[in-house]
Amino acid sequence: MQRLCLTIARLSLSAWIGAAALFVVTSIAEQRSTAFGSDVKNVLAALRFPAYYGFGFVLVGLGLVGGMIGIDRRQHFRRWCVLIGCLYLALLLMSIDYFTIYSPLYAIVTDPSGVRDARFLQLHRWSEQVNTVDVTLCATAAIAACWPEKRP
Repeated sequence: MQRLCLTIARLSLSAWIGAAALFVVTSIAEQRSTAFGSDVKNVLAALRFPAYYGFGFVLVGLGLVGGMIGIDRRQHFRRWCVLIGCLYLALLLMSIDYFTIYSPLYAIVTDPSGVRDARFLQLHRWSEQVNTVDVTLCATAAIAACWPEKRP
């Protein structure tokens, strides 16, 4: 059971980091593209972001639970603390981001006027910074989960 949980933690954290990277790359490409007008760009963002947060909460949550069970806390206490601490903080940041940054951004991009004002730019900058920290915390936790154990 312990090895299965560690495998789930490793898989889910790696999947989340890859998904977040793919999301960022495709989102930037779409926003910079001249093939889409601002109304289409807003629709694309409104369609993608709910899935981003949904996958993030599920995969990081699985990583947290899998890591809590999968890493023997008595033998690898520091490694366990790094993984659990990083993932608790990542989930806390994701929650704060979701309610205080993402929700107002979503309201702006789904507004029929399609206007992106100074508030949008400020929220977007905050979102970029918070998500960078969040993914960095998840990468640190993934390294802790994947770190090889010494064999006797």
